[in-house]
Amino acid sequence: MTGEPLPYIMRNDWLVTTILFLCLLGVLFIFSKGRKFLLKQTNGILVNKERSNLFDEATSSDTQYAFFLVSHACIMLVFCLYSFFAKSSPVLFDRFSHFELLVFSAGCVVALFLLKWSAYSFVNWIFFEEARNRLWIQFYFNIFIWMGLLLLPIVLLVVYFNLSLHFSLYLFVGVYLFVKIIMFWRCFNNFFNYFYGTFHLILYLCTLEILPDVLLWKIIILANNFFIQQ
Repeated sequence: MTGEPLPYIMRNDWLVTTILFLCLLGVLFIFSKGRKFLLKQTNGILVNKERSNLFDEATSSDTQYAFFLVSHACIMLVFCLYSFFAKSSPVLFDRFSHFELLVFSAGCVVALFLLKWSAYSFVNWIFFEEARNRLWIQFYFNIFIWMGLLLLPIVLLVVYFNLSLHFSLYLFVGVYLFVKIIMFWRCFNNFFNYFYGTFHLILYLCTLEILPDVLLWKIIILANNFFIQQ
């Protein structure tokens, strides 16, 4: 008798478990050995500086921590996409290998991160002074790092405790909105703290922050629908 194949479960995937285990070990190591670095990153988010001095004071260990945490944030976003489509579009996992879907999700996240970084650098180089541009890029990296740390427990709950799709979406949207509110506040203080600044700020963030997210999401949905119908 031919048996019915078991549904795909992320916690039974050795590749997912290995990546998450390494990410968790790395984060725990940084919380143990790099607390001064994390405190400096937090101050970079909450304190509105007039001059940029983070890169001048950065050590080799700080650079390594920053590189790992930026990579960790990208990985967390990849698993958020991966887990969402694992539950909402299981047909994709019948037509493509899990490694291919992970690579596709990673490519989308890295492309979005580099696109935003390049767009911010280019637009700020045209309209604003260099000191404020450096402050904003540093803040962008800091808030991206902490977004990855906030997403880590959500991803672990989704993978190993079978958190429902709707509740995980609520948690992800909550983290996303929290990050955007902090970016709204810092961007206003850094660039648009004048009378008509709010209007210019909305145009700035919608063009460089929200619109790329929406476009990427629509492209992923259209691509998934295309592959499912083939």
